[in-house]
Amino acid sequence: MAALPRSCVWLAKAWRWLCKRTAKKPTAVMSPWQIRNLAAIEQRLVSTRQARPGLLFEQQSPHNHIVVRRTTDQLLLCYRHAHHRLEEIQSRLSVAEPLVLKSEYTQAMLLTLAWQPAPQRILLIGLGGGRLQMVLHHYLEAATLHTIELDPLVVEVAQRFFGFAPDERQQVIVGDGRASLQTLSSAAPFDIILLDAYHVRGVPSHLSTREFYDECRAVLTPTGVVAANLQAGTPLYDAERKTFAAAFPTTMTVPLLAGNVVVIGCNTDHRDMSDLKTHAAAVQQRYGFDFALPEWMEATAQPAPYQANAPLLQDADLTETR
Repeated sequence: MAALPRSCVWLAKAWRWLCKRTAKKPTAVMSPWQIRNLAAIEQRLVSTRQARPGLLFEQQSPHNHIVVRRTTDQLLLCYRHAHHRLEEIQSRLSVAEPLVLKSEYTQAMLLTLAWQPAPQRILLIGLGGGRLQMVLHHYLEAATLHTIELDPLVVEVAQRFFGFAPDERQQVIVGDGRASLQTLSSAAPFDIILLDAYHVRGVPSHLSTREFYDECRAVLTPTGVVAANLQAGTPLYDAERKTFAAAFPTTMTVPLLAGNVVVIGCNTDHRDMSDLKTHAAAVQQRYGFDFALPEWMEATAQPAPYQANAPLLQDADLTETR
């Protein structure tokens, strides 16, 4: 049998990877609280499900031009650029399966559970449609989540369209992520910190400096872990990568097809990869996510290069208005 051309071999490998990554995974049996919580989520999404595909919402806030669109099977939260009509998708909600994380970077950020499988306190900077918040709140019944979101309109949109609902374990602070971090000393230390604050130009620069990452480390538990969602196509990407790597004793990366790169840092020395894979498999078994967390751990072996001569980002060099 003749050998396939290289292009065909690559496509075949890509197809097998995609099928493996998107295959349905066994789900854990839900607790009585989770059954009630899912029913409450379904109720909050009734109007969203009844909406026809198309534009559902558009409004300019002091921080973002916010657009909500419904497709046949998803709800999209987008930020529109100021000088053209290009829209950046911030959140995706499966209308039929609200506990499914449709954005791969959100799945990859849950690798932090391999370090902290049963976190008590989680800090998230950036809300968007509240996708990570909803999933973590549902599966991790013992965890309290603290989210900091700059834009009050984003919080309103997440509640109105995406089924997000604050409660005793799902707390939201409206304010600047860095300034508000100082007010959470009573809630610290955190087991996990997830950084996903974005505007259309990328990550706000004051949330990417060495001093900011030092402030995050200061409110981590000794074995705590931080994950940040970066975008390889932005001008400061190389500097962001270098600064993150300089801030933590141990870092790992998960490069994604869409250009996102999830970086993970922790206070402890490097852990054995086989142990992390075992922990990821145990987390998958425990929570029954609909995606395969161990496969994301395998993705950390993929190269994610950056320019080593990029500058370190420091507060003294900031020029961006928050």
